[in-house]
Amino acid sequence: MGYGPLTSYPLERLPFGWYSDWRFAESPARPSGVEYVQLIKVREDSYPPNWDAVARAARANPGSLWLIGNEPECIWQGNRTPEQYAEIYRQSYQFLKEVDPTSQIAIGGVVQPTPLRLQWLDRAMAHYQALYGAPMPVDVWNIHIQITLERRGDYGSEIPVGIDADRGADYPWWENANVDIFRQLVWDFRHWMAQRGQAHKPLIISEYGVLYPSHWFDNLGGMPGDERVKRFMRESFEFLLSARDEGIGYPDDDHRLVQRWLWFSLNYPLPGQTGDPPFNGGLCDPFTRELTIFGEYYEQLLNELLQEHPAAVSTSTDPR
Repeated sequence: MGYGPLTSYPLERLPFGWYSDWRFAESPARPSGVEYVQLIKVREDSYPPNWDAVARAARANPGSLWLIGNEPECIWQGNRTPEQYAEIYRQSYQFLKEVDPTSQIAIGGVVQPTPLRLQWLDRAMAHYQALYGAPMPVDVWNIHIQITLERRGDYGSEIPVGIDADRGADYPWWENANVDIFRQLVWDFRHWMAQRGQAHKPLIISEYGVLYPSHWFDNLGGMPGDERVKRFMRESFEFLLSARDEGIGYPDDDHRLVQRWLWFSLNYPLPGQTGDPPFNGGLCDPFTRELTIFGEYYEQLLNELLQEHPAAVSTSTDPR
C-alpha cells in the first residue's frame, strides 16, 4: 500500500499463503493464488465505510476472512472504547453475513494480549451481550503481538482506550524481540479463549515482528541487532509450527495453538529510510524492491520449514 504493486516484489523468493494490507478490495492481487484477507477500519475518520463498496468486495470474494478493525483499542490506530467497538462489530458482522453468509469474521487484532487489553476485550464482549442479548459471534480469533510498553503518555502502545489505568505491561523496547514473552502471550491468549468457551475456534496472528531499529539492539551485547531479529523470526516461527495443547489448542488443527500468522512486514520502510516512522523487519526494500537482509533470511528459513513441515506452514507478510 503506497509502495508499488505487490507483483513488483520478488515474491517467488518469499513463500507465503495469505496477506493483508489493512483495507478491503473487490479485486485484490492474488499472485500464485494466495489468499487476501479483507479488513474494515474502525477509526472515527474511516468508519462507517462505504457499505456499497464493502458489499461489492464481499460478493466478489465469497468466503473471505474479514478483520473488523486494526488494533481497535489503540489510540494510534482504531482508537475505540470497548463499548464503541462492540457496536461497530455488530453492525459489520451482520452486514457481511447478510451479503455473504459464507464469510468468516474475526475481531480486530489488539496490539498484544496483555491483561489490560484482555480487559478491553472482556468489556467489549460484555457490552455486546448486554446490548444484544447474545454472545459476540466470532468465527476466527485474531491478535497482534507487538511487544511494547503500556504506559499512558509514553512511547509504545499506550493504554487501551476506555481503560482506567496509567500503566500496564512493562515491556521496554529491548524486550521487543524477546521470544519467551512472545510464547507466553500466545499461551495466555489461548487460555483466555478456553476460559470463555472459545477453544474450539481458530486463532490467527495478523501482525507481529520486531519494530525497533537493529542498531538499538547492537548496544545490548551478545549479538548484532540484525542477528537478534533473525533469531526472533526463527524461534517464533518454530514455536508457532510446533506449539500444541489438547486442552486449549484448536481441535481441527491437531490442537495447534495458532493456525496462521503474518510477519510485519513485506515492505514497510526500514529505519534510516524516509516516508514513514521507522519500523524494522521489512523483507523488501520498498524503493529498490530488492530483498533486505531479513528477506534473504526469510527465504532461507521458509524453505527449511517447508521441507520439515510441508503440511503445516501457513505464514505470510503484511504488504504496505
